[in-house]
Amino acid sequence: MIHTLAIALACAAFLMLALSMKRHQRDLVGRTVPEARARLARIAGWLLIALCWALEGWMLGPALGTIVWIGEVSMGAWLAIAIINWRADRPAR
Repeated sequence: MIHTLAIALACAAFLMLALSMKRHQRDLVGRTVPEARARLARIAGWLLIALCWALEGWMLGPALGTIVWIGEVSMGAWLAIAIINWRADRPAR
């Protein structure tokens, strides 16, 4: 269960980081986002990645937690890429 939560946090983190980039804003929300919100999304993305690492370090210890965290962050990134590609291929309304 903890691994599912960590992957979901990582995916949310990478979606936040993608939302902070003008390139992906139209794919995710359908419009460009003001710079202040993009900055908040960037900060939130990095905080979620750090939260994911802290969660794994707390549950599994710093050594094993870091190793597992790298795998879960990778899976979260792949999931975020799949979501962005799915959203980009949808027809505009």
